[in-house]
Amino acid sequence: MSKPADGKAVIIGISGPSSSGKTTLARLLQRVFCGVNLKPKDTHLNTFIIHEDDFYFPDDKIPYTTTRTGAKIQDWDTAAAIDIPFLSQALHYVRENGTLPPRLRSKEDQNYQTHSGVSDEVVQKLRDEVDARLRGEAAADSTANPTVSFLEGFLLFAPPGQERHVLRSVSDAIHLRLFLPAPYELVKARREGRNGYVTVGPAPQPPVHTHDTAGAGAGGEGAGGKTRTEVDLDAEDDRPPQNFWVDPPGYVDDIVWPQYVIDHSWLLIAEDGDKEEKGESKDQEKADLVRRVGDGTRARTDVGVEVAPGYGREGMDVVLRWAVELILGYYLDQT
Repeated sequence: MSKPADGKAVIIGISGPSSSGKTTLARLLQRVFCGVNLKPKDTHLNTFIIHEDDFYFPDDKIPYTTTRTGAKIQDWDTAAAIDIPFLSQALHYVRENGTLPPRLRSKEDQNYQTHSGVSDEVVQKLRDEVDARLRGEAAADSTANPTVSFLEGFLLFAPPGQERHVLRSVSDAIHLRLFLPAPYELVKARREGRNGYVTVGPAPQPPVHTHDTAGAGAGGEGAGGKTRTEVDLDAEDDRPPQNFWVDPPGYVDDIVWPQYVIDHSWLLIAEDGDKEEKGESKDQEKADLVRRVGDGTRARTDVGVEVAPGYGREGMDVVLRWAVELILGYYLDQT
């Protein structure tokens, strides 16, 4: 777990590969925690969700990469596609003010939503438990942190000891880090079953350059992201009109999964045998790492990240209860 909470909000980070259930879990947690009673009497917990997808650069700023077949396509699964300084600034605003910046208007809820698989009865039972424990004698005065924000996204955490890591400012703004592993087969099936994603900004122009996916991801220090001026978070959202992105054929195998493995190589456990040999190309090294990680469900538990039970194969009801217990424990420890 992270350092004790300060400011006016506790930020819970929920990360994992594409289609691992991050958004679903965040929405369920909001249903469980939103508005429950606190001490002193007549104080209620405020909650909201922050979607990392709302911090993508406009369509015409998304970088291009070259696939194994030589095709040039946009890469939405690299740190270079995310406005990381904007995200970091927004998280610090939340911590200091306990509210979502007026500037941030989410487009994520316009995307296709699947059923959570958790019944209303289970959600209500957990909500009743949370309410009782936060009102109980064991809970101290909770007015110091009356807000809990659930931040969900595919690139949120930085490895310990890498102070110059591209995600350091984001990772350090998170109080409790939850990770949802998911096997490759599940990620592929769910991602390819989606009908697309709402995006913002001018339509992309034909590619004028490519980027090295292995070098521009979150796996290396100082990699990825773009420099931008500070955003006025209190202003209205003036981003351009919305567009729609649909994954091209083979996108999961060419981009999504290998980039996820590279960016989380510090967290995922790979087999030690048959490591890459010196002199291999970056593409060969990447393919070797993907092979050694296997289905990608084994994650370390000694790097400040809480890993969901079941290696990505438990039902959402089990994952939800696990998350509720961790958040309750953290919140009560800080109040």
